[in-house]
Amino acid sequence: MLKKIISAFSAGLIMCVCCTVGAFAYGEAGFSIPSGAVKTGENFTVSVTFSAEDNIGSVQSQLTYDDSLIEFVSGDNAAGGGGTLTVNGFPDSESDEVTFSFTFVGISEGTARLDIENCAIYSYDGSLLGSPTAYANVTISGGGAVTASGNTVTSAKEEPEKTAKTTTSVTEKASSEAETQTEKPQTGMPDKGVLTALTVDNGTLTPDFAYNVYDYTVYVDYSVDNVEIEGTTASLSDYIWYTGTSECQVGSNVRTITVTDVDGNSTVYTVTIIRAEEGETAAEPEKSDNSDSSKTKKKTSSSAVSNDAMEKYRDILNPALGIALAVLIIALVVIVVWIRGQFKKK
Repeated sequence: MLKKIISAFSAGLIMCVCCTVGAFAYGEAGFSIPSGAVKTGENFTVSVTFSAEDNIGSVQSQLTYDDSLIEFVSGDNAAGGGGTLTVNGFPDSESDEVTFSFTFVGISEGTARLDIENCAIYSYDGSLLGSPTAYANVTISGGGAVTASGNTVTSAKEEPEKTAKTTTSVTEKASSEAETQTEKPQTGMPDKGVLTALTVDNGTLTPDFAYNVYDYTVYVDYSVDNVEIEGTTASLSDYIWYTGTSECQVGSNVRTITVTDVDGNSTVYTVTIIRAEEGETAAEPEKSDNSDSSKTKKKTSSSAVSNDAMEKYRDILNPALGIALAVLIIALVVIVVWIRGQFKKK
C-alpha cells in the first residue's frame, strides 16, 4: 500500500514539473557577422536578432566587447563605449523578433569576443518572454579575412516571484546620444550608478532633483493623462530601467527608475504621479528643500502625530484600567472574607 502511495505521489510530481516547464516562454538571441575581409582601421557591422514565442514589446540588454581590438562607432538604440553598450529598443511593428545593428572598427589584430548579457525580452503587456545570452568571436587581421564563430543560448523565463520587480511595462527608452550626458556634476556625486538629472514633461518634481534623493512626487491636473519621464545617468556605461506606464489614472501612479553600474550596483528612484479628480486642479504643496533641516521637520511632525495617537489611546485605556482595578480590589476583599470565615469555622 505504501509503495502505491509513493508511486502515485511521484507521478503527480512529475506531471506538475512537466506542466510548469511547458508553461515557460523562451527567448533567443543570435549574432550575424560579415564573412568578408576586414582590415585594421576598416568599419564592419554586427547584427543581433532577438526572438521570442510571442510578439515583442521591448528589449533591454548589454552588449560587451573587447575594446582593445575593436571600437564602437554607432548602432541602433545603443549607447556606451569602453567595452559595454546599453541596448534599449522595440520592433517597428508587431513581430516576434527584432534586429539591431552595430558598427565597429578594427583597431588591433586579434580575436575579439562579443557577448549579449543581462538581456530581458518583454511582451507588450510587460511579461518577461526570456533572458537569452549569446556570443560571437571576430578575428581582426592586418589584411586577412574575418572568421566568425558564435553560440546562441536560449533561456527560460524566470519564476514570477524572482522577476516581479522587472515585469512591469517598460515605456521609456534610455538616451542613446553622448550629448545627453552633459549635466553639470553635483558636489560629491559618484561617477557611475546614479542619475545626474531627472525630468518630467508635465508637472514638477517635488522636491527638486538631487542624485541622493530617491523619492519624488509630481502633481498634475485631470486634463493630463500622460507623463513621460527621462533620466540621465552619471556614466554612459550605466544600465537604466524604467518601470510603470506613462499613462496616468486618476489618483496615484508609481514609476521607478533603476540605474545599474558595470559592477552590478543598483540605485532605485521612485516617482509618484498624482493626477487630480475631474473638475479639480493639481494640489501641489509647497516644495521643500533637501537640507537636513527639512528632514528634521518631517521627523518632528511624525513625532507629533504619534503623540496625538498616544493621547487618544490613553483616553480610551484609562477608564478601562480603572474598572479593571476596581474589580480586582472587590475580588481581593471577597477572598479575604472567605478565608476569615474558614478560620472561624475551624
